[in-house]
Amino acid sequence: MKQTIEGLMLKEHERLDKLLTVLEENLDDYDKTKHNFDCFKWSLEKHFFVEEKVIFDSFVSISGQETNDTFHLLEDHVRIIGLLKVIEKRLNEKIKPKLEYLRQVIEMHREFEDNEFYPNLDKRLSPEQKKRVSEKIKEIVPC
Repeated sequence: MKQTIEGLMLKEHERLDKLLTVLEENLDDYDKTKHNFDCFKWSLEKHFFVEEKVIFDSFVSISGQETNDTFHLLEDHVRIIGLLKVIEKRLNEKIKPKLEYLRQVIEMHREFEDNEFYPNLDKRLSPEQKKRVSEKIKEIVPC
């Protein structure tokens, strides 16, 4: 079976979800929380890098234009990174973070990508283009 961009990114979304769940489950231990947050944040930043530099750039180069979808997803990234900065600041002040809103925003972002953006991207790219994008994804995230 050919591996799709959608399949790779669904797997990556599941991995990120597990990291967020581990973070949520250990909020009463500051050292674990700090460590888990750092792991989650680093993984999410790499994920966003893959989306922005590999996937979105490929989509724009193929379609010749940025779409409302790519602008929407980039805005989500900015909002999520902003939330991570607030959480990190609170953690540095040894304040137990609240993660409900972060989880909610990430889930809305993920739902759009999983149900619309990635399936549409797989339909629009040629097999060769999908292969190139998939190889770049695999260089950065552990699929």
